[in-house]
Amino acid sequence: MKDAFERRALLLHLGAVLDAMDKVLSHSGDRTTVTLRELVSAQHSLAKLPLLQHVAGEMTAQEFVRRASATFACWPAELLEAGLNRERLAAVVRDALFAANDDGWRAYVASLKGEVPWFGDGLAPLSETASEATAGLYPAWPWKP
Repeated sequence: MKDAFERRALLLHLGAVLDAMDKVLSHSGDRTTVTLRELVSAQHSLAKLPLLQHVAGEMTAQEFVRRASATFACWPAELLEAGLNRERLAAVVRDALFAANDDGWRAYVASLKGEVPWFGDGLAPLSETASEATAGLYPAWPWKP
């Protein structure tokens, strides 16, 4: 039964993300270069949205909406699967919205742990993921670039 409550919590979170995307789009209007930090400081109602508190403030509003929509698009199908792929649910969010924001990722995970205690567990820390991505074609070679 606990699994059903965790899935419900993640669906509610998905709804909050969709709401945040809608509000970001409506407040940013035609301004393509406005950052989340600028938007949140101008629209105090946006500061209450949990996800916006944790993503990098220098991300543009349009970039946030693009990344968030691509990221969370897989959640409904994943949440309906009999066997929940917990790592995938967290990894798609981390890799798309927090790739260069380890502190934000940890805060975001902590905000979900109350309802979904396993969220973010089992993933390599962002610093390790980033170093693997930049290791180069031959990471085992004895010299450094």
